[in-house]
Amino acid sequence: MNRFAALVNFTLLLTLLVIALGAYTRLTDAGLGCPDWPGCYGKLTAPLHDAHIAEAQAKFPDAQIEPHKAHNEMVHRYIAGLLGLCVLLTVATSFRLRQFRLLSGGISLLVFFQAALGMWTVKLNLLPLVVVAHLFGGFALFSLLALLRAEIAWKIKCPDKKTRCEPGLKNLLPLGYLAVLVLVMQIGLGGWTSSNYAATVCYQLPFCEAGWNERFSLQAAFSMPLGHETYEFGVLPYEARMSIHVLHRIGAIITLVIVGSFAFLCWRRAASKTMQLMALGVGGLLLLQATLGIVNIVAQLPLLNAVAHNVVAANLLMLSIVFVRQIHLRQATRESLFAQRMESAPTVEKSALIAER
Repeated sequence: MNRFAALVNFTLLLTLLVIALGAYTRLTDAGLGCPDWPGCYGKLTAPLHDAHIAEAQAKFPDAQIEPHKAHNEMVHRYIAGLLGLCVLLTVATSFRLRQFRLLSGGISLLVFFQAALGMWTVKLNLLPLVVVAHLFGGFALFSLLALLRAEIAWKIKCPDKKTRCEPGLKNLLPLGYLAVLVLVMQIGLGGWTSSNYAATVCYQLPFCEAGWNERFSLQAAFSMPLGHETYEFGVLPYEARMSIHVLHRIGAIITLVIVGSFAFLCWRRAASKTMQLMALGVGGLLLLQATLGIVNIVAQLPLLNAVAHNVVAANLLMLSIVFVRQIHLRQATRESLFAQRMESAPTVEKSALIAER
């Protein structure tokens, strides 16, 4: 089981690296650095030398070959391919151990779908809906692998049953569900902003330049004219991009309030240090993400900061999902302990146990 845990740890780190490389590829406008898939200009390596560039130009006469972009894209594909192999090895090991099969099966299906989304991203020339779906796929894979790792840790360590109960967090589960939902929606808005090249249309705080409210259009924000030859650098007019950007900022405020409230209340009510630390982790990542978002606005989307904004978002979603799952596990343990005590207790003590509960 310890070796299996080490494999999942490595796969988790590799997934985070792929997410970072994907963000870097997108932000350097290298998503179409290779116009074909899975190779690059008909080969498995990017055209870096003059002879290779000339050969690629002959095969794709209408393409504007940019070797550095092709290199960025192929590095992303190589690491993503390695990740796929690690995920399949993880799934195979899970089935061999006859444990966590349902979760592992879901992970295997997701990684195949994610590979298809990677292909469609190129084939459909960065169609925003596909780009956002590809982003969600990467974040979902990272979260599911983290859930798997948490389940393994729960099984290996198996702490004392009394320390696993968190009665003070039970009533916060609905808020936890809402926090995760809000995070998913905000990440979707962030992906929509990036895929429509709307991240740099507003540089003033708190929302946008003067007069934005007169141009704001919810319908325009979610419109996507189809039939374009390519969606690189965006096809929407300024008003639509500005509306998308403003929506993302409004979503950020809502996310700060809801997720921040959930983390704070959990920290106040948690009985164990583990749960307190997880609540602090969610709150800390939330504040870091808000700070990175402000820096993106003020400094006009610096590359490394924008990549970090993606990576922190993935970690925030992952930790929030794992945290809510941990609350579930501790409530299940508490209910199990109560049932055992009720079954073994004399009749005269059962009313006292019910009152204590």
